[in-house]
Amino acid sequence: MQDIIRLIPAADLLPVPWKNGGGVTRQIAIFPVDASPDDFIWRVSVADLAADGPFSHWDDMDRILMLIRGGPVCLTRTDSGQETRLDTGTRLYFAGETPYMAVLTDGPAQDFNLMLRRKQAHGCVDMRSSRQKLTLRPGETILHCVQGQFQTSLPPHLGGQRLLNAGDTLHITLDYVPFFGLELTPLTADARLVDARINLYPTT
Repeated sequence: MQDIIRLIPAADLLPVPWKNGGGVTRQIAIFPVDASPDDFIWRVSVADLAADGPFSHWDDMDRILMLIRGGPVCLTRTDSGQETRLDTGTRLYFAGETPYMAVLTDGPAQDFNLMLRRKQAHGCVDMRSSRQKLTLRPGETILHCVQGQFQTSLPPHLGGQRLLNAGDTLHITLDYVPFFGLELTPLTADARLVDARINLYPTT
């Protein structure tokens, strides 16, 4: 795995229909890079929730969903009736086969999605809003600016300072444990950023 730093502008995130046609998603990153919706190992995207409706069915996928705009959104498991309320910044871990119906309680919303092929990849998702030093580890780090503006600082040989506006993403791939961290500085009072980490399970 090669060490790579990529800045993905918001304008590069093109809308495509959900798997079930019930909404629109914008893919941020996928692995392998030439994978299709049927054979990827992991995928990161942002989805627009414009109306009530079911989530797409994804076999053999583990999902982490975080509400990043709007809400609350009420998710109901149609097989058990269990309800989960998502507020902005809250997340839900669930299997892609789980049948969920989403109800928008206060108009359109947007969520951040991390999909991981079961037994091949694992990850986590957090929200950042304060100035801090992020620990970087081997694997993938994906920093998606939800709103406001952030400055990120890396060593000069890895690009130095980068400016993230709303919708921009910094994608960092590392093959080693670095001796440095990433300095994250919000430049606006409303700045919020999703920090997603992804690793592959060892192959035997």
